[in-house]
Amino acid sequence: MAEKIKNLNIICYKWGDLYSPYYVNILYRMVKRNLSTPHKFHCITDDPEGISDGIFVHKLPDYGIEGIWRKLMTFQPNFLGLQNQFVVSIDIDVVVIGSLDFLANEPDKDFIVAKNWSRKGAKASGCLYRLRVGSHCEIWNNFISNPEKAIDKYHGKNRLIGEQNWLNAHYNSFNYFPLDKVVSFKKHCRSKGHIWKIGSFELFNTAKFGNAKPPKGAALVSFHGEPSPEQVSDNHYGRWRQAPFVKKHWK
Repeated sequence: MAEKIKNLNIICYKWGDLYSPYYVNILYRMVKRNLSTPHKFHCITDDPEGISDGIFVHKLPDYGIEGIWRKLMTFQPNFLGLQNQFVVSIDIDVVVIGSLDFLANEPDKDFIVAKNWSRKGAKASGCLYRLRVGSHCEIWNNFISNPEKAIDKYHGKNRLIGEQNWLNAHYNSFNYFPLDKVVSFKKHCRSKGHIWKIGSFELFNTAKFGNAKPPKGAALVSFHGEPSPEQVSDNHYGRWRQAPFVKKHWK
């Protein structure tokens, strides 16, 4: 039997009011149901209220940076006091639909990421990655040495994906999780319908018919941007089809 990591630390970030503690608690339960490897679940947040017992809550440090850039602190030396341990960073708006045991495979690799599907030229997605704490600290150190310059250059569209741009620009030899395990709701789940309009009047919307469905073998569905899982759980949302798998697993 191939060697596997014996213990994992799952981490997520939450700040501001875009996502409620409900998202953190659901992610915690989904991971608990689908990961047999012994693990601890951590949330780094500016507001611990409403977060479930069983989750290790850490105060979000103030480095004078805002938004998604904060996620780069995972690459700090001795992050959360977990030097040389493996952490798995997961976006809180994903839906886990299958076994996550693949996260413990390949213990010889310090850094493994989900492949980016949505942007031309980008290699890594920030929705899921595994890191041995203390490896690749240059990703954080180079950023925090001049964050204003980094943010100005790599902030991305609507300043939402800057940390992912930074990662893709400052690391080249990515190792990837199995491509069939981590999928995009928008790209891989037959989720997109078509809307015909005359002016602002909607004539016909094919998203009202049929359901989004993840590909066979997928374990995690990333909801990057709109829609969110709850927006398609019970009905279609704009041009996006209803996703019954969300109601089944996102709880």
